[in-house]
Amino acid sequence: MNLVLTGSTSGIGWETLLALLPQFDRVFLPVRNISKAERLFQSLDKKEKIVLIPMDLSVLAEVKKGAEIILSQTEQIHVLINNAGGMYPGGKRSKEGIDLSFATNHLGHFLLVQELLPALIKGKARVIQVSSEAHRIALHPGKDFSLKKSSNTVAAYALVKLYNILFTKQLVNNYSSEGLNSYALHPGAVRTAFGSEASTWAKGLIAFTKLFFISPKAGAATSIFLATAPEKYLKNGYYYKNKKLSSTSTLAKDAKLAQALWNFSLEEIDRVLGNANPDKKGENVGIL
Repeated sequence: MNLVLTGSTSGIGWETLLALLPQFDRVFLPVRNISKAERLFQSLDKKEKIVLIPMDLSVLAEVKKGAEIILSQTEQIHVLINNAGGMYPGGKRSKEGIDLSFATNHLGHFLLVQELLPALIKGKARVIQVSSEAHRIALHPGKDFSLKKSSNTVAAYALVKLYNILFTKQLVNNYSSEGLNSYALHPGAVRTAFGSEASTWAKGLIAFTKLFFISPKAGAATSIFLATAPEKYLKNGYYYKNKKLSSTSTLAKDAKLAQALWNFSLEEIDRVLGNANPDKKGENVGIL
C-alpha cells in the first residue's frame, strides 16, 4: 500500500504521518525543503519507507515534476491526503504569478491529482482533502475563481476551503466509476503555526481564538479515520467532521459551480504551464 501526504512536516500533517507510517509500505512526502525534512524524519521508526519528493505546491512546474518522480517509482497509489495549506494576505502571489492562497490550497493539489490519476485509478485510491468549516462563510466567486480581485485574507481562505469540497465532489462525479473515492474534512480548530503568513489582523484573530483550539493530534483524527476506515463505513464524495458525516454549505452542494471550478482549474494550469514538459529527473529524490 502506498500513501502520498502533503504538508507532513508540521501540525496535523506530522501527526497524520506518525499514525499512518506503520500502516503503509511506502510513503511519498512532497516537501519544499528536502534537507530540512531529512533532518526532521531521521529519528522516525520505519523511516526507510519514506520517499521525499521536492515540491512547492504553489509552483505548478514543481508539482508536475514531483508527480513525474512519484510515477517513476510506483504504478499504484492507494491514499492521497491533500493536507498542505495556508492563510496568506490577499494579493500575495506565487512565483508563477498566481494568488498564493489559490495556488497552495487548491490549484497545486488539483494538478497533483490530475498528474497522479493513472496511479490513483489503478490503486482504487482514496483522495482526501483537508478543508475547513471556514467554507461556510465563502461567497460565490463569480468568475474570479483565482482570487485576482480578492484582498481579504479570511474571505480568500474561505473560498479555497470551499474549493476543496467542490473538487472532492467533482472528482467523484468524474471518476467514481473507475473505483476512485474522495472525501473532504474539517480537522477542527488546531493549535499549529497556521496563519503565520496571514495579514496582521487575521493573525490577531487566530492568536485570540487559539485559547479554544485542539491539539494537532486531535486535529489529525479525521484524516486518519478517512484513510483507514473500511469503505463500507464511508460515503463517497462527502464531507466529514469529528470522524462523522457532516452537512456543508449550500454553495458546496452546487454541482454547476463544481464543474465550473474544475474547468477553470484545467484552463489555468494550461495557461501557466502551456506545453511545458520538465525533464524527468529522479536524482533529487530523498530516500530515508
